[in-house]
Amino acid sequence: MSNPRMATKIETEAKPKRYVFVLLEDFTLLSFASALESLRIANRMVGHEAYQWRIIGEGGEEVRCSAGSVFKLDGDLGELSRDDTMMICSGVNVQKFTTKKLLGWVRREARKGIPVAGLCTAAYTLAKAGLLDDKRATIHWENHDSFSEEFPEVELTKSVFVVDGNRLTTAGGTSSLDLMLKLIAKDLGEDLANAVADQLIYS
Repeated sequence: MSNPRMATKIETEAKPKRYVFVLLEDFTLLSFASALESLRIANRMVGHEAYQWRIIGEGGEEVRCSAGSVFKLDGDLGELSRDDTMMICSGVNVQKFTTKKLLGWVRREARKGIPVAGLCTAAYTLAKAGLLDDKRATIHWENHDSFSEEFPEVELTKSVFVVDGNRLTTAGGTSSLDLMLKLIAKDLGEDLANAVADQLIYS
């Protein structure tokens, strides 16, 4: 049986890319898992830690996903590094759980110039924080009409995912995997991204 690890031009000493997943209560499990698994598999394929991640949320204790399972968080909403990428993941109750505390924190950290992503319905959180003004974005189709009405300053599309500068949004479901494969290809090459997709039986 062949070794699943791939040789790449990436040096093992290269600084890992860091992702901070921000989970809102009742977040969509599929969107989160699709994003996280792609990073795990990428690390496995290259044979070293090309990606690191933390999972945080308001309160810093635990959060319940759309399937009812409870996830223990690594910490509360704290200060991020300028090298971090913030990935907010929410679900059908995004309006309820986009709190004032969360919005204030998102705005403050975004001022550092870090990339900020909204998975599934979390484009709402980004827009509510003012991070999508005059930018292209996408969101789950069920939220499309209400989002357009509330945020006319956002150029809403029906794309699977959208990258506009350092703002990234997805349309829910497995679309977060499409986004992550794009980012992996940018970081580590198309061959590695294709290998990750193959491991996930995703085409």
